[in-house]
Amino acid sequence: MLIATYALSTLSVEQKKERSFIGRIQNTLHGNAGKLHDIDPLRLESDLDQLSRFSESRHQRRVAGCLMPAVRRATDEADALLADLESLGQTGSELLRYVRHSLRPAFAHSTTHDTHGAIQQLCSSMERYCQNLLQRLAKEEQELLPLARRVMSGDDWFAVGKAFLASDARRAERTPGKALAV
Repeated sequence: MLIATYALSTLSVEQKKERSFIGRIQNTLHGNAGKLHDIDPLRLESDLDQLSRFSESRHQRRVAGCLMPAVRRATDEADALLADLESLGQTGSELLRYVRHSLRPAFAHSTTHDTHGAIQQLCSSMERYCQNLLQRLAKEEQELLPLARRVMSGDDWFAVGKAFLASDARRAERTPGKALAV
């Protein structure tokens, strides 16, 4: 059961880190809501890149790649929840593509009225992306993890934890000097 504890604590730590990234972007968006021209597009792009790299890779590697298939194998009662999580993931990916495509053009000519509208639309899309991630995290924490704890066997958890460790080892090989955990 130690490896199950490792898997669950890894997910918990990563979710807290993701919430921190989301909060940083939301603070930038909300702090500059009335003065869009004060938003630093490079900082916003950097924060968004950091959030999306972490969020999408964490979600793909840990949740969609390991945990969701294990839950799917363990029970049929998770089908609706897993479909909902997959839909949230798809919507988030679409929003992220739009935001990435729109970010630089929105700030290109910051003196025109059209650009003000483009920046407002971009900020609104970024807020929707953040809300989508928060909704996905909440479903994972409040529904998926409790269900997984209930329906997965010790062998299932062992396989998930082993996959997490293997993923951490591969990531550590690509980035020497980094610790293995999250």
